[in-house]
Amino acid sequence: MDNIVKFCQQPRLNLKNSPPFILDILPDTFQTLSTIIARDSNCLKENYYLQLFVENLHLKCKQTLKLFKEDRERIFDEGSSSRRNLTKLSLIFSHMLAELKAEFPDGIFIGENFRITKKEADAFWKESFGNKTTVHWLEFRAALNKVHKLNTGLETLALKSTIDLTMNEHISNFEFDVFTRFTSLQI
Repeated sequence: MDNIVKFCQQPRLNLKNSPPFILDILPDTFQTLSTIIARDSNCLKENYYLQLFVENLHLKCKQTLKLFKEDRERIFDEGSSSRRNLTKLSLIFSHMLAELKAEFPDGIFIGENFRITKKEADAFWKESFGNKTTVHWLEFRAALNKVHKLNTGLETLALKSTIDLTMNEHISNFEFDVFTRFTSLQI
């Protein structure tokens, strides 16, 4: 994360201090992870959600560094696809941080106690996945398909790209909550 911050601090990059601002998001992510680990040093070994989070964070950091290394000059052009990709990654990091803070308020994992806002959505999650905090996309899709028939192809792809905010092939109770609050999907 430090290397990404260094790359993003280059004056030529001229990043705007507006959300999602990667120069705020990454240090906040580091601080949040530090708080979590300070409260429970074994949490990374024992918590599947956190293992997935750290793995995804590592992959997104590698992807961002690769963007800087391969698109050397294009990244400085605000209208380039490289810059749009950096903005997209910033947004993903922002979603990841929001999810991490929701799952670990004050650095303490709440897991199955996370509250999904809509009653029907909460009932669906508990009935389909029990006390799991996160499930693989394929498991989620199969459960959703039982109550809301999905067409294969574009509809399923659109659903996945809308609900999988952290782009990690898993759907968390947080992502499901965000999705159900902002859509009219009947469950």
